[in-house]
Amino acid sequence: MKIALISTPWLPVPPVGYGGTEAVVHNLCEGLVRHGHEVTLHATGDSKTSARLTYFHARAVGNNYFAKLNPYFKLNHLYKFFKDVNDGTFDIIHNHAGRVAPYFLELQSTPFVHTLHGNYSITLDDEYHTNSSARDSMLVFKNHPYVSISGRQREDIPELNFVATVYNSIVLEKFPFDPMESGKEIVWLGRISKTKGLENIIETVNRVKKPLKIAAFVDKGEQEYFDTVIKPLLENPLINHIGEIKDDAAKAELLASGRLFLFPINWDEPFGIVLIEAMATGTPVVAYAKGSVPEVVKDGETGFLVNPSDEDILGDWIVKKTGIEGLCEAVEKIYSLPEDKYQEMRLACRAHVEKNFTVETMVDKYEKVYEQVREKNKKL
Repeated sequence: MKIALISTPWLPVPPVGYGGTEAVVHNLCEGLVRHGHEVTLHATGDSKTSARLTYFHARAVGNNYFAKLNPYFKLNHLYKFFKDVNDGTFDIIHNHAGRVAPYFLELQSTPFVHTLHGNYSITLDDEYHTNSSARDSMLVFKNHPYVSISGRQREDIPELNFVATVYNSIVLEKFPFDPMESGKEIVWLGRISKTKGLENIIETVNRVKKPLKIAAFVDKGEQEYFDTVIKPLLENPLINHIGEIKDDAAKAELLASGRLFLFPINWDEPFGIVLIEAMATGTPVVAYAKGSVPEVVKDGETGFLVNPSDEDILGDWIVKKTGIEGLCEAVEKIYSLPEDKYQEMRLACRAHVEKNFTVETMVDKYEKVYEQVREKNKKL
């Protein structure tokens, strides 16, 4: 099959350091090539791929809020791709670049599918998100075929024509698992943002008096938030902030070193790749049960889920306390597990990822989506 994957202009494929969408596109692209497909990747010129690479931007524009305010970065990126596409060039086009691409896809006849990588909740609108307009633009093309990355993601924009849910994946070999490992610290890895809940993590750590290691990326658009809110909280003897990790091996080593991974988010996470990265190394997760988290983490088996508050009850979990008190209880549960029970949980974490979140599983499901979309397109 001749397949075109459209990534974003913000980061190369694969990303160096932080970058979820571009990592998923890389895994899918390489998997499709291994399956014998003729793949074209439209990304940035500094991408590295086994597929044919096309691009407008010779280097990635940059993964930050201010770059994304400039519409011409994405418009030029997409225009270059669609200008060169003729009917019959591809059997299917797979869009991972968001809500501008549908305008171009609408004007050509090649079958296509979109994968949504964001959160489309109308409750998310703030100075960094404009989900009301994002939803409006998506609904113009509500009959296009869409793939969600979790069941929960669909609930925020159910009017769309969803044809499948395909979970994101990781390359297991990049996350070694040592069955005898037993970490001591709480660990956290991600982007410092109001949505990610780092303040909740720090408050929890202060209450339970456990060491915390943080590896964080700071978006230029949230530099003020970091400087005024988060940075003062890091001046704490319990906290070791090591900055952004850009090396896969170092990331895996950090995650494997944790007694647990703490993830008390403030938004409805559409997936959360870092959760499966942590569990792949055998590190259990303690998280608020928001967004897709209950689909990714198995309560009592690969960690513990916690309801965010008494007013926000999202499930009947093992830990009955809510909010910070619930997080503290869940953390203490993992620290107090007998060694044999803790190792059982670590084994369950790895097995859960091996069963549900591998590249091969993701690629197989997308191949079925492509066939489904192409068959439906033939009947139109």
